[in-house]
Amino acid sequence: MNRVFTKGFILLAVLLVVLAGLSAVMLLLTPEEARTGNFWISFWTIIFAVVLAFLYMLFHVFAGREGTAPLPLLLGLSVTFALYCAFVLGNVAVSHYLLGLSRNAYLATHILGFLVLAGGGGALTILSLSTKEADTAVSVKRSRLFVLTTRIGSVAEELNLCPYREMASGIIVGLKDLKEAIRFSDPMSAGGEDGEEKVVLAVGALEDKCRRFMSLPSGGEREKAVQEIENLIERAFAALKARNEEVLHGK
Repeated sequence: MNRVFTKGFILLAVLLVVLAGLSAVMLLLTPEEARTGNFWISFWTIIFAVVLAFLYMLFHVFAGREGTAPLPLLLGLSVTFALYCAFVLGNVAVSHYLLGLSRNAYLATHILGFLVLAGGGGALTILSLSTKEADTAVSVKRSRLFVLTTRIGSVAEELNLCPYREMASGIIVGLKDLKEAIRFSDPMSAGGEDGEEKVVLAVGALEDKCRRFMSLPSGGEREKAVQEIENLIERAFAALKARNEEVLHGK
């Protein structure tokens, strides 16, 4: 099932058909003398909402391209319309046929029901969007950390295969430890991006220095580079620790 014909879309279509059918049944079973102002308020409210929802469904089908639903917020509004129609049907059954409320009292029940649905629907929409945004942020952070571990693992593998493997053995161990430390870090980010960016910069500097080490011509230069790389590994660990503490304190 693609993103246009989702389960929610199909359920909305079924609900609208049922509501339209019940409205027709209500019209046919109600005698003309009983079709007072309250009855017509409910009937035309349902018809108006159902027509709007059906129009959106047509737009939803014909405007969607490559399996993408257009304007997902309108789908939520259409669902709200459909739920309001269901409320109106229940309201007319109770208020019009059983309680016999006056027009003003009947309109008040409509307004109250709309406010409850609109307020509750709005709150649920905001909560859903906030949750989705948080999930997306975590996914992005997790992907970024995965990229860092991949880069570090690649450099460690290159050092392990180079002719200076024995000289770089301590570096290889440090890189593997750093990779594991990043892999098990909390993907959430606290407030700003400073801590995250420092880790990225530290890994970038470490990666460049390791590749330069493998291309150096003399042993003396390589020994000096080893010390510099070990210092860079310590800095990367320090940046990662500061970043993780920032995340921990931000929770």
